[in-house]
Amino acid sequence: MIKNLAKNISKSAAQSFSLEGLVKRTDERLLLPFYHSVTDRKPLHLKNLYLPRSIDQFKADLDFLQKHYTSISLQDLIEFNGKKEGLTNNYFHMTFDDGLSEFYAVVAPILKERGIHATVFLNSDFIDNKELFYRFKASILFEELQDEELLKLKYAEVDVLDGLANEVDTSFRKYLENEQPYLTSDQIEELIEEGFTFGAHSKNHPMYKELSLKDQIKQTIESIEFVKTKFNLDYSVFSFPFTDDGVGMEFFNQINELTDLTFGCAGIKEDSAKNHIQRIPMETNQVGKDIIKAEYLYCLMKQKFGRNKIVRE
Repeated sequence: MIKNLAKNISKSAAQSFSLEGLVKRTDERLLLPFYHSVTDRKPLHLKNLYLPRSIDQFKADLDFLQKHYTSISLQDLIEFNGKKEGLTNNYFHMTFDDGLSEFYAVVAPILKERGIHATVFLNSDFIDNKELFYRFKASILFEELQDEELLKLKYAEVDVLDGLANEVDTSFRKYLENEQPYLTSDQIEELIEEGFTFGAHSKNHPMYKELSLKDQIKQTIESIEFVKTKFNLDYSVFSFPFTDDGVGMEFFNQINELTDLTFGCAGIKEDSAKNHIQRIPMETNQVGKDIIKAEYLYCLMKQKFGRNKIVRE
């Protein structure tokens, strides 16, 4: 409750502060915005889960970011990570989770035109539209059945979704073939040639705190090795599906030597796990400027009480 109150205060009060003042007072000069999709349409697999950024919203986000920050590559980010306290300029790196096809069709052309770097995180089981995220299945079925309970089902209950799909004659395979929601290998290779970078996002997008440590490690290592090998990458990065909440230090100790960086999505926060950094979710009903300023103000409030670091056990 206190956390939500502080969040709401930061959202409403952020307009009274200048970005420059917030950056100076927090000393946080490295910004990591993250998205899933940018589109003006509402595909069924997303429609009942969240509202993606529209193209105009996304361009406005970029206008604000480019006015106040300099885009850096993933390689620069890896290098800067250990030197954040010494940065004197403002930098940002864009990230996109789930490897959705809109990155190729919509986002990449905009970023290329503006000279902006970005990293896309891929679920290895979904590349080439081989399988569908269980939450996407729930969104598709909700459109047919209008049952709120579908949207509450967990990763371990995917068989329920598959069974219901058979009952109402909904084919997820046909949906994958017709909609092509995910990037293909050819598209990924083309994007790599154009300078975009890629990482892993687990095999099939479970909630990590619902998994055993053994399964967390398995999901992570197998997805990293698949992406790195298939696309001949000389770097290794990973972003958590959903959230890194509840993931303990032993996990990071076991995968630390296998990754250059790992990413969460808890906003502007420090983290006790080595080479693990947090990002700002950008898919809300606020404009990008307000999202970012609110995150800075919330960070400042937490810093005042020594509460802006995630300490893992």
